[in-house]
Amino acid sequence: MIVGYQPGTGVLHRAHPFTTTTVVGVAMVLTFTLPSPEGTLALVGVYVALAVLAGIPRVLLPAAIIVAPVWLFLVLIHAVIGDDPGRALVFGARITTMVVAFLMLLATIHPGRLVDALVDRGVPFAVGYLLAATLQAVPRLQAQGRAILDAQRCRGLRVRGSLARRVRAIVPLAVPLVLAALAEVDARAFALQSRGPGGRARTAITPPLDTTRDRVVRWGLVVVTLLAIVFRIVG
Repeated sequence: MIVGYQPGTGVLHRAHPFTTTTVVGVAMVLTFTLPSPEGTLALVGVYVALAVLAGIPRVLLPAAIIVAPVWLFLVLIHAVIGDDPGRALVFGARITTMVVAFLMLLATIHPGRLVDALVDRGVPFAVGYLLAATLQAVPRLQAQGRAILDAQRCRGLRVRGSLARRVRAIVPLAVPLVLAALAEVDARAFALQSRGPGGRARTAITPPLDTTRDRVVRWGLVVVTLLAIVFRIVG
């Protein structure tokens, strides 16, 4: 279960897209610069709390599903076999932070607002379009997968039962999904070409409002990140 964008009124939904991307980018940097394991575990708690306060606690369940096998593997390798549970704790906390932060990004940034924000700052339209398409790729494939599964079930495909039956069901599900993904790539390439990605600079009609609070938050996070990097190097 992967989280896609859902409308909301939380603080991250109202924030400028650059603010949300800064929050996510800071997580990717701080998880490797803060002291381990205390700093990394604290960072996990901060981003889990932020997801709840921002009104998107639904990202926590998919995050748990994604990181659970990773934690199991890390514990097996570092704690059971390697006799070093601290490393399992550190690596697991880092991966958890990055997964939660990325799912928060998917859940709160509307691709259209992100494109408008990039165009408003002079970024070429093609770059913004490709970035938005990347953010939409997983949720769209998830929706296509559900549609294919429902269609195949209507045709009598059984996807539950013995292991052999589940294996036989892979091909009728995977082949249409791959073909749909290829058709999606071709359709998006045609759409991008029809919009004329080159040429004159574009102007966003309704660019997201970049408030003073957004700018303060972004620069504050950048300063905190730079200080953490300096302390890491000096220490």
